[in-house]
Amino acid sequence: MERYNHSTLGLTGIVERAASIANPAISIVLPTFNRGGIVRQAIESVLALDEEAFELVVVDDGSTDATTQELGRISDPRVGIVRLPEKLGSNVARNAGISLSRAPHIAFIDSDDTYLPGRLRLPLKVLERHKNVGIVLSAFTTEKASKTTVYSMPQRVYTGRDMLRLVARSVIQPTTSGLTIRRDVLDAVGGFDPTLKRMQDSDLVMRVAQRTMAATIADPLWHKRWQRDGISSNRETYFPALLALIARHEIYQDEELEARDYLIARHLVALVKTMRFRQLQFEYNLALTQLDPPPPTLPRLIAKYRVSRRNRRRLRHCLLSGLPVTEIGEAPALSVAP
Repeated sequence: MERYNHSTLGLTGIVERAASIANPAISIVLPTFNRGGIVRQAIESVLALDEEAFELVVVDDGSTDATTQELGRISDPRVGIVRLPEKLGSNVARNAGISLSRAPHIAFIDSDDTYLPGRLRLPLKVLERHKNVGIVLSAFTTEKASKTTVYSMPQRVYTGRDMLRLVARSVIQPTTSGLTIRRDVLDAVGGFDPTLKRMQDSDLVMRVAQRTMAATIADPLWHKRWQRDGISSNRETYFPALLALIARHEIYQDEELEARDYLIARHLVALVKTMRFRQLQFEYNLALTQLDPPPPTLPRLIAKYRVSRRNRRRLRHCLLSGLPVTEIGEAPALSVAP
């Protein structure tokens, strides 16, 4: 299991202002690059929470627009601002923020997202009640093309092994803005992989799950705002990032080989639907050359995809409905204090 030394990465940053609040219960890390028009909304959504003593560490990843000026207008004592001398990537920025944070719990928010009421209080209640849980994920709302939907999460706790398998199958989809992690657990895995351009949230949760139990909260605690120039909106970078994630985790080579093939096929089916056949062949060949064992033939891969999709939907339905899930053992209901 890879470990990344986030403690040295913070040294590249220039601390413009440190948060002055004493003894924060939780630190929130916000990386940003050229988001001068919207970063203030993310910051204000955090500052509006009257829930826990917190500090917000904003890391400006070498912005060249009005982001630096916008951050300079903030004078709240709960906010610290770090500036990187050049664009080093969001994961380096997150690791720099982690290294400069002071609280025993760490949460994250992306600069195009906003927090909702309960975002700090509910995960901290879970961590307080369940000492063997090291990471908490929450449901969230999304806004895309003027349509708002809810990405649901079960109200459950899990063994680390079960969480690892659920994330590997994409039954539970981690999102950076929805993560709350004990500081000691985050230190043990060393933070985010600085070489990953996407899927850093899944990678982190899968590494953390090898060390601790996990929990998910059904309440939507944050809001995702899709941006056309956002990393998640770039379909061209998705498949290389998926192959990179698969290569990092042994579970995809044995126990969850079927899940690996499902994730590959899901992407290829999306290319078929948009009639991007040349890209489909190129990326299938890429998988053949990079993966061991190689994926099945395209017809076999598509046939397996339909079966895996049904199984995945059934499993997710059972989790959301509070039903027993034999594939991953018993996942007890999660009790969260009001």
